[in-house]
Amino acid sequence: MEGVLDLQPVMTLEEELNEFHAHHKALGSSHFALLPSNDFETLNDYIKYLHDEIQIASADVQVNGGAQFRRMMNEVEIFLRFSEINVETKKRDVIQARGVSMSCLTWRDVVVKLLSNEAHLPLQRRVQYVGERIKWFFEQQKEAVLAFMDKLEGTPSANLYSPLYPKHAKLIKQNSMIKQLVFKTYDSACQRQLGQFVELFDNMLTSTFSNPWVFLKSATAGPMEGELDDCPVPDFNDTKERIPEEIQNRAGMETTLSKWLSEIPTGPQEIDTAVDKVQMLVLKTYSYIRSQVCDQVELFAESFFKLPMLRRLEEDMSMIDLSSEDQDNYQFRRDKLGAHINQTQDGLVEIEACIDRLQNFRLRCEARR
Repeated sequence: MEGVLDLQPVMTLEEELNEFHAHHKALGSSHFALLPSNDFETLNDYIKYLHDEIQIASADVQVNGGAQFRRMMNEVEIFLRFSEINVETKKRDVIQARGVSMSCLTWRDVVVKLLSNEAHLPLQRRVQYVGERIKWFFEQQKEAVLAFMDKLEGTPSANLYSPLYPKHAKLIKQNSMIKQLVFKTYDSACQRQLGQFVELFDNMLTSTFSNPWVFLKSATAGPMEGELDDCPVPDFNDTKERIPEEIQNRAGMETTLSKWLSEIPTGPQEIDTAVDKVQMLVLKTYSYIRSQVCDQVELFAESFFKLPMLRRLEEDMSMIDLSSEDQDNYQFRRDKLGAHINQTQDGLVEIEACIDRLQNFRLRCEARR
């Protein structure tokens, strides 16, 4: 992940996406969409969009490891940003969402219900795509890691890592059973982490859509203006002046949303106008949520997938054990080899006895001369 030269296998973004799509088409995966929008008829259209319009700098470069991970995070962020509410908010939906309650239902509650019903699922399906892409990336790094361990011996960076890496790499390459067990355990760890990643991300989305106003509070820092030379070291008085401004900025988004909500009419004769404004507010709020999630997707990938998996991987590897079928096969082979060793030892005893008789015969012949 830190960047190592001359490791195989490597691939371009087009090759990576083609193999990923082929893998899931072979599995028949239907729990997530392979393309970000229905406007892309084929995968080639999506790849052309990434190459020509987004112009991902490393799209045509064959890389692996950390460079490929960074490129993949750019691609999944673009995929997430295609998430839209494709269902038009109808009058019946707005009226149904408002309903009646023991307390007074506001337009704020209506927007929350519509967001949970119409926006949660599209974003959730794209989060599933993000998890599957990360899982597939880590699964494809097994051979590259094995090549890194094998080529480490004799290199200047060998002292930075354990001297057992080259020995373990040779052992894995020589024994197909060990290689299969190690790779299988690694893939199981990736699959387990995928489930936890999707679950944690879904919990975050559920809490976000249940109360989007808290999630959408703007950052406390104000806009960045002026030149670098115009930024002196703050003194105590500057700090005292800055704190009230930052506290006031925290409510910036809340104030804007409250203003929009107040513009929605409440009269029954103005329901058509209210529906239009509610739909605009739903789309606007969802755009803010989508932007926040897309901006933080790399943080979620690091916190929910990469770091937990790497921390628990050593424990998983230490618990590798042969299956009962493999144990029976190895026991059968051991018994067979043991019987062969016994036969060979018996034959060796006979050969040694023959050698002794021949030597005695030679000594007798020499004594008669």
